[in-house]
Amino acid sequence: MSFIEKSTKALLLTELVSGMALTLKYFFKPKVTLNYPFEKGPLSPRFRGEHALRRYPNGEERCIACKLCGGMPGAGDHHRGGTS
Repeated sequence: MSFIEKSTKALLLTELVSGMALTLKYFFKPKVTLNYPFEKGPLSPRFRGEHALRRYPNGEERCIACKLCGGMPGAGDHHRGGTS
């Protein structure tokens, strides 16, 4: 960039004007945030926020907290009262 172009940009404050235009563009759009304690977003049916031991009709038991214990052999014994 030449000295004249840099001077022109600095004098006319083009970066500042483009930034303010972007700010004004989003200022008048509808807000996407929620007023959290009073408004709650939709929850997925697969939400795993609670720690619970689920028993399925086929007799299987699974913890729905993090599913990390299901990947290790014998790690789920503590749910059935076995020794750990």
